[in-house]
Amino acid sequence: MLGCASSSVSRSAAGQVDSAYENSNELVTHAGDHNPEDAFQNATQTTKGAIIGGTAGAVAGGVTSGSVGMIPGAAGGAFIGGMLGAYIDYHTNIRDQLENRSVKIMVLGDQVMLVLPSAQVFTGMTPDIRMQYYSTLDLVAKLINSYTTMSVRIGAYTNDVGDKQVNTVISQQQANAIVKYLWARVHTRVLTGYGYGGCNLVERNNMQWAEGANYRIEITLERQPV
Repeated sequence: MLGCASSSVSRSAAGQVDSAYENSNELVTHAGDHNPEDAFQNATQTTKGAIIGGTAGAVAGGVTSGSVGMIPGAAGGAFIGGMLGAYIDYHTNIRDQLENRSVKIMVLGDQVMLVLPSAQVFTGMTPDIRMQYYSTLDLVAKLINSYTTMSVRIGAYTNDVGDKQVNTVISQQQANAIVKYLWARVHTRVLTGYGYGGCNLVERNNMQWAEGANYRIEITLERQPV
């Protein structure tokens, strides 16, 4: 099963890294969309550390040495930040890493459920998986492969707003996309996908795609007879 209890210390450290990113992000002026929030959230802690360190180093270098100090400051900060992120990655298990990426994990008897926010997985209301999310799905595959004799069911959900048939079709396409990605990466006898549309709402409908918990992917692992 999941082995030893997940490390709250490591998740706390990773959370501090996220907070440091948010705080340092406020110190610099954004130029375009080079550091979108979803890309950062799906990055490894090593990458997060490099971003944080580079940002903080650039700011510190600019303050102390003027604009000339920005480049060496950023390079040094990225190196130190990357080391911190690598340390966090090394000392966290797969469950920790997934929870650091906003994946909820619940153990329900002989079942394990992972809940992924659709807005992070897909590009808008489409079945197109974001390239930034591949690494998170790879971690999901590793977690699945840590179990034996388990079936895997992918359930995709939407809001209960608009045409119900359209919602069902979109959710089925999203479930199929996850199944297709995981199929070549997991070792299981059963891997199925279902689109449930607006069924089983977990909160009142929210019209915003990137908000609320109804737009989600539920990955359920269930023990099979040997």
